[in-house]
Parts: sequence; C-alpha cells; structure tokens
Amino acid sequence: MQQKIPIVIITGAGLGGLSFYHALIKNKDKKEFNVKIFERESGPQGIETNIFHKKNFHVNSLFPTLSILKKDRWQGYHISINNFGARSLVNCLPSSVASNLPKAMPNPIPDVERHGFSLSDHTGCLLLKPPSKLAKDVYGVANASGSSEIITYRDRLRDVLLENVPVQWGKKCIGYEETEKGVWVFFEDASKEFCDILVGADGINSPVRKRKIPELQIFDFGITQINADVAIPKSLIVRLIKIIGNSLSQKTIGLNGDVILIIYRLIPIEQEQEQKDKCEPHYRVTLIFNYPTKLDDNVESDKIKVDDNDPASVIDHVKYMIRKLRPECEFTNILLELWSLVPRTAPDPKNYLFKTYNPVQRRQIRDIDPLSVNVWTSSRVTLLGDAAHAMSPVLGLGTNNAIKDAEVLSQALLNYSPENYISCIKEYENEMLKRTSADVLRARSSTLKQSSPVGYFGSIFRNNYMKTVNFIMNTFYYDYFSRK
Repeated sequence: MQQKIPIVIITGAGLGGLSFYHALIKNKDKKEFNVKIFERESGPQGIETNIFHKKNFHVNSLFPTLSILKKDRWQGYHISINNFGARSLVNCLPSSVASNLPKAMPNPIPDVERHGFSLSDHTGCLLLKPPSKLAKDVYGVANASGSSEIITYRDRLRDVLLENVPVQWGKKCIGYEETEKGVWVFFEDASKEFCDILVGADGINSPVRKRKIPELQIFDFGITQINADVAIPKSLIVRLIKIIGNSLSQKTIGLNGDVILIIYRLIPIEQEQEQKDKCEPHYRVTLIFNYPTKLDDNVESDKIKVDDNDPASVIDHVKYMIRKLRPECEFTNILLELWSLVPRTAPDPKNYLFKTYNPVQRRQIRDIDPLSVNVWTSSRVTLLGDAAHAMSPVLGLGTNNAIKDAEVLSQALLNYSPENYISCIKEYENEMLKRTSADVLRARSSTLKQSSPVGYFGSIFRNNYMKTVNFIMNTFYYDYFSRK
C-alpha cells in the first residue's frame, strides 16, 4: 500500500516562508511533502494603481518595472544578509533559484564597497567599525568563518524566491483547529484546508501564534521608527562618504536617544541615455530614523501637527527632529538633504526610480518577548520567523534568523513519519527557541542602550567607551556581532 504524502501548509509568503517552501522542494528526493503556501496579500505586487508608458527612466534587473504600485505590505528597503543567514539561504534553495540571487544581492564591488557596519556620533565622528571580511559573492559570505555580510535588496530577494512558487494569494489565515489526524486551517474568505503540519510564517501579528501560544507577549520599546527608500545623487553620496566612510550600513547616534541608519549600495540606478546626459547617477538608499516616542509630546507642545496619513507632514517632522536634536554641522546638513529627497506625495511615475512607492509613516518598534512563556508545547502546528520571534531590527538579525528557521525545520522534517512528527517539531523548536531568544534579548538590549538619552557629558563617556571597544575588536579581530 502506497504511503500517503503528508501535506504541509505555510501561511505567509515572506522570506522565511518562501525559503522553507524551497527547502522542502529541494529535499523531496529524501522526503516528499505536498507543500501549499498561502499569503494574505492580494498578489505578488499588491494592487497596481498607476501605469505609465512613456519611458523617462528604466532600471536594470534590480528594478524591472516602473509602475507605481500599492502593496498590501511594503517589501522594500535594504537588509543585511550575514554569514549564517547566507549559509542557510544557499542550503535552502535549489540551484535553479540560487542562480538568480545576484539579482537581489549583486556581488560586492572591490575597493569601492565595504559590506559592513559602522557607528558614528552626532557629528559623524567614527566610534565603531567592526572587522568584516569582504566576500566576492553570497557564497563567499556563506563560507566566511568570521563576520561577513552582503547588503541586499529585500524586495528583489522576495521576487527571486517567488519565481515558480504556486502561492495562493488573498488567503488570510484567521485560525486553525487541530485534530488527532491533522489540522484544519481557516481563512478569512470562509474556506478551509486540511494538512498534516501547519507552519505559521505570518509575521508579528500571526493569528497562528495567537492561537498556539496566546501567552506570548508583545514588548513595546517606546521607540518610534520612520523608514524611507529614496534615490540619492552621486554628489550627495560622495559628501556622505567623505564624512563617515564607505561602510554600506551607517548608523549615527545622538545625545537624546535619536538614531539614524543609512543603508545603500554603490550601484547606480540605470538610466536611459537621454537622462544620463541631463543628470548625474543616482543610488538607491534606505533611511531609518528612530527616536524615543515620548519626544513626540514635545513636538505637539510646539504645535506641530503630524499626520501619518500625510507623508509630507511626517517628512517635515523628521527634519524638525533632526534640526532640534542634532548640532549645526555638515553632517546634519547632509541628513536634512537626504530626507528632503523623500517623496512628499505619490510621485509622478514618469520620474520615479523605483517600481513601488510606500508613503512614510511612524511605526513603533516591538518584539515578541521570549521571557513571557517558559515552555512551548510541540504539536502539528509550529511557527517560523517573526511569527515566533519578532525582534528589533537594530542588529539586523530578524531576516537571517527567519531563513535559519527554514533550514532547521526542513532538516528536522526529513525524519517525519505519522508516528514521530512531534519529535521532529520539538527538535526544531528547541533549537529555534534557544537561538532566537538570545538574539531577541540581545537586539532589545542594544536598541534600548542606543535609544537612551545620554546628554553631553554622558556622550563623552559613551564615545570613549565605543572607541575602546573598536580598538579591541580590530586589534584582535573579534566581532561581537558575528556568529559562527
């Protein structure tokens, strides 16, 4: 009698859920599963709201279309894939998919790009620049023994992982019911699906997590974050690099808990010849501004109105905060110029360099508190990525851990049988919880420290301490942020 092929349902087609899908398909010769993946978004690019035909700009394979699209969830921004994340990604993907990774993570440009992190003070003075091994490509990052990373276009990585994946779109999971024989998964459109294993990869607000482990609590940092993707002219990038160096991930910390992160690649957005003759090269840059939420009370007392449905008011708010919190200097002027380039309204698609536009808004930084639950009960239902361990983005560990989850869970399920599925899930959850709980708390600690006001005299102590740490790290080639 032929054995029934077990069904695995994945709710959530983010980077973690898609990596897990590919890992199961890649290993089908060892253990075959019928894998179904559902996503609450209406489609891979959301809802198309404006299409144009006149070509003022065209972009290379990193940005293949120029329609202005409204996404259910913004998939853009740069992210850092580190050595353990790259290793897991390569292990999860079939060669046919992995061969397209350069579309999302182009090979580093030797002697031009430094794929690493640096920290400066409010004037742009270097405080910390951890050692980082330059790799030729993503495989070099994956095989690095020490700290190594590659700055990646998140939206393009998702596009690569979506290729030839039969995602069922517009299917929002709202709950499930576990039985002795399997799991019924319920969707908002009143449909339901049956499976042997359910994997919730549906983000920090996961309905699967809320049903499986309702005791897990969300931790609110009391920190506001504002993100933007923007096209920056070469002349401005040159001025920025002159002050803070050529690390592609630059963070600057102020005296009042304000933190600004700038992430970019030195790969020009390709333009048609007509535009090349008229303007200088532009680069895609991600801007992130964090500050203690309580500072908004002071803004309101200054009678400044901030409307999160009005991008212009949010941009003006950021610039107001920078002027108020940062000293008058060239570095502050550059920061203001960067934020001045963020579109204040839905841009004219004829002149917009990205395939999507996402209005800037204030958001709260949150994580899932691993200390709020002592024990997980393993069952046919498990969690992956932010659904299990959403963490502060400060250390860049969230995506890397989600991809690592995909690898670990897919390996554990190679031993799946109707009799021992619990032990497979338990093996995965034990490893995942040990690894990610430490990273959630480490990211939380770093976030709270960086966002704590220190004042002028406190900054002197902090800056000297960071410079000492920097000296030790580079002298002994030790990186606190790396993982073997």
